[in-house]
Amino acid sequence: MYKRIKKAKLGKKKSHRESLINNLLRSLFDHNYVVTTTTKAKALKREAESLVETGKKKGESIDFVRKLNNVLGKETTVKKYLEYIKKENAGIGFVRVGFRDGDNAEVSRVYLLGLDKKKSVAPKFKKEGVEEVEEKKPLIKIKREVPVTSDKKVDKTAVVKKSGTRPQARAGL
Repeated sequence: MYKRIKKAKLGKKKSHRESLINNLLRSLFDHNYVVTTTTKAKALKREAESLVETGKKKGESIDFVRKLNNVLGKETTVKKYLEYIKKENAGIGFVRVGFRDGDNAEVSRVYLLGLDKKKSVAPKFKKEGVEEVEEKKPLIKIKREVPVTSDKKVDKTAVVKKSGTRPQARAGL
C-alpha cells in the first residue's frame, strides 16, 4: 500500500525518475539554479536539501564523496558542492516564476542560497591620445503610396458566402 510516503512519482518509473532528479541536481550545482516545472522543482528541492544537510553532517568522508561522484557525475561539480556546504547560509531556494509558453505549465526556479550572481562587464580598451568616433547613419524608410480609387461601388444586397464552409463534393480524395 502507498501510505505516508511523501515521494512524487512524476508519472515516471523509478529508474527514469532517479535519473531525472540526478540530472536536475547536476544542473543545479553546475549553474547555481534550475528552471523547471513546479512538481519537478518540488521533488528537486526535497532531494537537494537532503543532500546539503547530509553534506553538512558527514563532511568530506570517503563514502559520502563516492556517493556524490555517482550523483553529481563530475569531479569539478563535487568540489563546487563541497565548497558550497562549508558556507553558513548554504540552502536551497524555491520561487514560482510563471507559466511556460508551449503548454502553459507552471514553471519554478530552484536556486542555491548565498550565491550572488557575478556581473561580467567587458573591459573597455582605449589607446591614450586616440579617440574613436562612430558615425551613426540615419535609417531611411521608403514610403510607398497606394493610389486610392473611389470609383468602385459596393453592392450591399449581394449574398456573401462564408469562407469557413467545407465543399460539398470531395472528389479526388
